[in-house]
This record gives sequence, structure tokens and C-alpha cells, in this order.
Amino acid sequence: MGQFRSVLIGVAVLSGVAISGASLVAAQDEAAADHPAHIHEGSCADLNPNPLEPLTNIIPREPAEDAEEADQEPQGALTAVPVLYSETSVELNLDDILAAPHAINILESPENAQNYIACGDIGGLIIDDGLYIGLGELNDSGYNGVALLERDDDKTTVSVYLVEPVEAPAATPTS
Repeated sequence: MGQFRSVLIGVAVLSGVAISGASLVAAQDEAAADHPAHIHEGSCADLNPNPLEPLTNIIPREPAEDAEEADQEPQGALTAVPVLYSETSVELNLDDILAAPHAINILESPENAQNYIACGDIGGLIIDDGLYIGLGELNDSGYNGVALLERDDDKTTVSVYLVEPVEAPAATPTS
């Protein structure tokens, strides 16, 4: 399942870059805000405005507290598109979530909660007790991503990977 997860997350990141036609320049340098997220009843097209279950705010990944100092610096290409992350265990059974329309909705910030930036309808093929869903851009935010919902007895673990928008490439003169 771990390899499958890595492939899907990679596809989501590359798709976000390809869809936006964006450049990766200095993407890691931009500060990311916390993005509240929730599970809602309904679909992205017909969302119940009252959240059913809050998820942990989506933030940049941080090194573990016990990580060695060398592990706390970005590795590889500094132009890599940042991916924000959240993981939450919710008191909802995955089968119950799938029994009626539900969606994951992501907000711009706690201060600007009325602005939705990404949403994904919960549904699809369950593989190894995990359900991957796409999170589509809303309101020209530039954000998209993937969420994984995994069975955990009577609970569900929800992992959200949100791809930040990147700047459009500068025009190159041609002769």
C-alpha cells in the first residue's frame, strides 16, 4: 500500500503542476498558511455548510522532534512543489461515510473560512482498506490534492495531501 500511496501522491503533485502550467521556481520559499478541512455531508456541488467532522488543519510537513539536525533541512531539488499535509483519526466508520454522499472541503484559512479552496467527493474503489479521492481546485485557488481514507476498526484515518499553487513561468523572448 505504501508504494501505491507514493505513486498516487506523485501523480497528484505532477498533475497539479501540469494543470496550472506553473513554474516550480522558489516554491519552497513561500510560507504556507494553515488550511482548515472538514468532512461534510453532501457533494462538492451541493455541500451541507455545517461540517460533519473537523479534520486537523493542513500545514507544511515538519521534521519529527527527535529528527537529527541534518534531517531538518529540505533535501533534493529546492524547486520542488510544496505539499501540505494533515492526518486525522475520525470517529466515523468508512462504510458509514460511503453509505451517503460526503465530501472533504478545504478552507483558505481560519480567518477566511468562507473561501473554499479545494474539495473532493468521497467515493471510489477501496484497495487494501484504503480509499483515495482527488481534491479539485475551487474558486481559482490553484490548490488541488489527494486524500486517503483508511479503515481503522470503527474509525477512519484521513490523510490529506494538498498541493500549493506555484507561480506561472516568466515569458521567454523568442527570436
